[in-house]
Amino acid sequence: MNVIQIMLHKVTLGMTLAEDVYKGTQLLIQKGTVIDNEVLNILRYSSIVSVAVYGKDMNASATPSVEPPKQTHSERIRESEPFKIFEEQFQESTEDFSYTLTDIATKNGDVDIDSLFESANEIMAGETNTYHLMDILSNIRYFDDSTYAHSLNVAMLANIFGRWLHMSEEDLKILTVAGMLHDIGKVLMPPEIIKKPGALTPEEYAVIKTHPFKGYQLLKAKNVDELICRAALLHHEKCDGSGYPIGLKTEKIHDVAKIITIVDIYEAMTANRCYRAGLCPFDVIRMFEDEGYTKYDPKYLLPFLQGISDTYLHNTVLLSDGRKGEIIMTNKHHVSRPSIMSGTSYIDLTHHPELKIVAIL
Repeated sequence: MNVIQIMLHKVTLGMTLAEDVYKGTQLLIQKGTVIDNEVLNILRYSSIVSVAVYGKDMNASATPSVEPPKQTHSERIRESEPFKIFEEQFQESTEDFSYTLTDIATKNGDVDIDSLFESANEIMAGETNTYHLMDILSNIRYFDDSTYAHSLNVAMLANIFGRWLHMSEEDLKILTVAGMLHDIGKVLMPPEIIKKPGALTPEEYAVIKTHPFKGYQLLKAKNVDELICRAALLHHEKCDGSGYPIGLKTEKIHDVAKIITIVDIYEAMTANRCYRAGLCPFDVIRMFEDEGYTKYDPKYLLPFLQGISDTYLHNTVLLSDGRKGEIIMTNKHHVSRPSIMSGTSYIDLTHHPELKIVAIL
């Protein structure tokens, strides 16, 4: 068989490496390895630009082959078996979690933190690659986002982010459960306000703004870990003092609450709601870049945005001028503006301020 050198963005699953792949002097993948999702992720996140693979013998047939239409990255994810298993588990868990939150809010008794953490872990079971898990989670969020689904999403996003930060297992448990319980005060809010399909009146918004304190009181009364209680109380605070319910600044906001705040906003803005479609993740990244370095702690915001951007590497995207392309390189200094390959055109968005990514396809 022929040996051909191809750019990584043209590699497809099932190809076989014709040469060892090195990063510097370190051997990453051995010659003869069949490329699957795990191998492809290693190549992507090791910044490998091209690889040698075995191609078909050019003399084997004179009949030209017709390639089927290329699937987008999202289509491949949604048709994969891991996605289908995750989707089923997530939908079942969301229903169960709604009863759990209601029980915590309305019944006496302590909160079983270990059980809550285990229920989140069960959904993510078998997914050790956080970027693949993020891929799946991003593609599953196409239905209306209830308080329960939102809280479960925030918990899993927080868990992924905690792993990016190399947190200990105990800290990861606290962070994950803080995500699950951060909005529990909303369970005590009038349902006609929570489910209202549109903008709230000033009076309704004033009621909603009480949910952090109500959630804090509820969890505090049940002897829940103080860091989880603080996340419920402070997840709408901002580092510049512009948040609520207290108006604290950076030094007064605990790290767990800072992380939950960032994840909560990202999830809420990218999720579909009954009154609007979710925003493109790169629109949300751009919003954070525009205003985030005063409102959110850069120690957490920067690695979170970079992790989100890395997740969409090699996804097909739609640009504001109507062209479609594949993200082939992320940008650590301007995360919302990666490099795109559209047909034979290479587009570095940092050099094209008139363009932006408007959708992940």
